[in-house]
Amino acid sequence: MLRELYTLQELDWLRIEKQQALGEVRAELADNSSLSRARLRLGRLEAQHIHQSALRRDAQLVVEQLEAREQSVESRLYGGGVTNPRELEAFQEQQQILLRQKAEAEDVLLEHMVATEELQDAVAGARESATTLEEGRRQRLPILHEQEQNLSAELEELERRRSILVPQFSPQMLSTYETLLASRGGHAVSKVESVRGRDICGACRVALPISDTQRVRSAESLVQCNNCRRILYME
Repeated sequence: MLRELYTLQELDWLRIEKQQALGEVRAELADNSSLSRARLRLGRLEAQHIHQSALRRDAQLVVEQLEAREQSVESRLYGGGVTNPRELEAFQEQQQILLRQKAEAEDVLLEHMVATEELQDAVAGARESATTLEEGRRQRLPILHEQEQNLSAELEELERRRSILVPQFSPQMLSTYETLLASRGGHAVSKVESVRGRDICGACRVALPISDTQRVRSAESLVQCNNCRRILYME
């Protein structure tokens, strides 16, 4: 009966392993956070690029308007139509003001042009990153779905084999086993090992009394390690 109990434990080990693997697969299937972050970043950069492009167009318009006004003043100033000294002086002063304003506007335009180009590069990089993630996830999803299907089938088979074994044990033995399985990290049954002529518990490595090993060999009753309380089993 102890042999069957150890077999049950091996089945439970496999069940835990497959359940953990299935949980990881399903978590990856549900986790779309990397792609979502990439899409969010792309959207944010695209919005910034649109806004910056609008600022650049506005700055370009200001420069063009100042250039038109400057040309108008120059045509009046050098066209020969203005002869009054005071009027000429006023046009010259206006010309200098326009030149300063245009220089400042061109500096602003240059800043917006540089910012727009930088954002354009950032958008291109973000779009490439999002596309790569989308393609990677598109290729990964069929693999994950297949793994999920296979693991689910393996778990069903393990549950079927377990349901055949469980009825062989008394309620007391099964209760003791399941309690230890939960409290001892999934290791309820420990093989007895021989080290330098001494029998030890294979789990906690503590030497066993001769009387305990004799009882394990005879399989007269359920024997537990005095140290770790695991059920002892000897092949």
